[in-house]
Amino acid sequence: MTTVEDLTVAARRVRESAQAVGAALSAVAVYTEPAITRAVQAEHNLYARIEAEFGMLTSTQAGERMGSRSRAPRNLATSAHRNKQLVAVRKGNYLAYPGFQFGPDGQPLPAIGRLREIAEANDWSEAGLVQWLCSPTTYFDGDRPVDNLAEDPDRVVAVAADDLAIEW
Repeated sequence: MTTVEDLTVAARRVRESAQAVGAALSAVAVYTEPAITRAVQAEHNLYARIEAEFGMLTSTQAGERMGSRSRAPRNLATSAHRNKQLVAVRKGNYLAYPGFQFGPDGQPLPAIGRLREIAEANDWSEAGLVQWLCSPTTYFDGDRPVDNLAEDPDRVVAVAADDLAIEW
């Protein structure tokens, strides 16, 4: 049952969101198409859900998760990203590394490199790959590819090879 407190919190969140979006739109000197606004909001919402479920790590945090003992652990993550072992998405002025791509030992899942190769071969961005991994698909009976990444990486890679190659 919804309480008065729940409704009050929801109303406050709506007001704060509307003010923040209004301020952001006011900062743009040109007309913004509503579809662009919706797409940007959808991307922000997805990244917030990824962060809540898996974490969105800074390069320093990713390097630490990978076991770096360096004074600059971010270098390990940056190197792994450059070597196509990790995916990253831009969040403001830094790259964020979704936590789902690390195994229990903290190392990048081997499938990530294969997925990046497939994405690049089909002109998909890293952000597009992350969005695909975290979106339900009929290829997995309505589940998300990310939910199968650790248990059945070969299937995720095979599905990606088929799905990302489709031209509309």
